[in-house]
Amino acid sequence: MRKLIIAMTFLTRIPLPQPQEVTGEEFTKSQYYYPLVGLIIGGILWGSFQILNLIFPPLITGALLIILELLLTGGIHLDGFMDSMDGLLSARTPERMLEIMKDSHVGAFGALSTMAFLLLKFAFLVELLSHSSPLAPLVLLFMPFVARWLFLIGIFFFPYARQEGLGKGFHESSREKKGIFFGQGILLLALTYFVLHWAGVAGFILATVFLIIFTRKVSRLLGGLTGDLYGASIEIGELLFLLGCYPLLGSFPFLA
Repeated sequence: MRKLIIAMTFLTRIPLPQPQEVTGEEFTKSQYYYPLVGLIIGGILWGSFQILNLIFPPLITGALLIILELLLTGGIHLDGFMDSMDGLLSARTPERMLEIMKDSHVGAFGALSTMAFLLLKFAFLVELLSHSSPLAPLVLLFMPFVARWLFLIGIFFFPYARQEGLGKGFHESSREKKGIFFGQGILLLALTYFVLHWAGVAGFILATVFLIIFTRKVSRLLGGLTGDLYGASIEIGELLFLLGCYPLLGSFPFLA
């Protein structure tokens, strides 16, 4: 329970008692609870949808859910996405890209990419919430759940690009714990199929395959990943899960 609270206080802004005297080992091991944190966030989004949907039309409900998720996380993952796009789209040397990503100032590439990203996420959420399938709202439950497991791909399988930083401790502590990652993945895929059927499996596979390709390419370019890229992977994973789920929801009765 202590490691779950550590994970919650790191990944969210949900008011919880701050654990006292957290060791470096406890902090890095709390990463195994990140998918569970995602499930808690998903549960809050799903529950909020049930209330908001009684009051507002899908357009307003979708916007409020995006704002709610940003409030729950403090926007830290979106900030990572913004910084990552600033660096990756700058067309500079790998060293300069890393410097740009570390800069706290937001550039044009980061701002424009984030606007486009939020627009896409909003559009998919609205379409999802307008869908006639009873499974559609449950995608909200699994979207953060799956994305925070996918986040671990970068930590477990790709090097860290900097000599120091928070992400370096995560990467080093995970070298011999890949069995936990795979076990979580199998359980998560089974739960996704059980609840969302093939629509969920499609979202899971699309997000997983794309993020593996993306992180592999970026890791080769920069010589590893960074904390910003870890955050970006969560945001990208959520969007891709939505994208993968939507086409199959109710489209094929024998799949839904």
